[in-house]
Amino acid sequence: MGALGARLPRLSGLLMFETASRHQSFTLAARELSVTQSAVSQQVRALEQQLGVTLFIRLPRGLQLTPEGARLQRAVSLGFEHIADAASDISRTDNTPAITIGVTFAIATFWLVPRLPQFRALHPDIDVHVIASDRGFDAVAERVETGIAFGTGHWAGFHASLLRQGDAFPVCSPAYLRGRTKLRSVEQLFDETLLSLDAGLSRGDERADLLDWPRWFAGVGVAGAPHKRMLKFNSHPLLMQAAVEGQGVAIGWSLLTDDLIASGKLVRPLDAVLHTDKGYYLVASEREAKPEIGAFRTWLQTYFQPSKIHATTPPRSHGKIRTRRA
Repeated sequence: MGALGARLPRLSGLLMFETASRHQSFTLAARELSVTQSAVSQQVRALEQQLGVTLFIRLPRGLQLTPEGARLQRAVSLGFEHIADAASDISRTDNTPAITIGVTFAIATFWLVPRLPQFRALHPDIDVHVIASDRGFDAVAERVETGIAFGTGHWAGFHASLLRQGDAFPVCSPAYLRGRTKLRSVEQLFDETLLSLDAGLSRGDERADLLDWPRWFAGVGVAGAPHKRMLKFNSHPLLMQAAVEGQGVAIGWSLLTDDLIASGKLVRPLDAVLHTDKGYYLVASEREAKPEIGAFRTWLQTYFQPSKIHATTPPRSHGKIRTRRA
């Protein structure tokens, strides 16, 4: 701890810097922290001197973060948020029913969050804490009790029950197809604008490692390469938003595209589908047997056919892709 303390700036200065960066004002930061404006200004200036950089551009009406200030602000905000979450979990009384749910940002955005109001209506007494990550379920496993994970069904310390198999297929908006030649074969996709996750920028995101367009084409038995350059994104939600906006054709996934297709925002221009050996699993901690976890399981099962909810022993071969033309 001594070494860490020597490396860290004074926490009071970091707190005042973070508050000032949120408000873009020393005066408003002082009001939130119940100190004087000069105290905030002095602490921030001392922090700048310690780091040897300017964190704010002082404007006539407010503050503007410098690039160095913006970088520090992101780190400090994440750190304080993590500390606040941990403190909240520790201080929560045992009498308060609570559940922590782990998901990826894509599962949270496109499936879980739109349905959470139904769970909260059924269980208004349960505190719900959703923890999402772009690095897959393993990145949040130590901090959650249950969740929806995508993979082969192996997560240490968790029971896994298959909810939906991982199928991948082309999707685009109706607007993108308007005025274009009807797609009748997979090979025609080579002439379309293809939207893709950038594996380099999305390192650690399990979906990025799973599948891209070259592997999808190979998986459905089509040789060749796109004739146009791809449009790449480092986030699955951003990728889907681009598809909804008519910017090209993306690889859609079962579960994640259910609502977008049902609402007509996305369509499947071809029937081709790639069946993978990965899927969406309900996971529950082996260490916990809380009734809240059972409530979440029961609620989640209402969205899936009971015959398809079963504990599974996943295949030993990891990463293998099974293919079939729909």
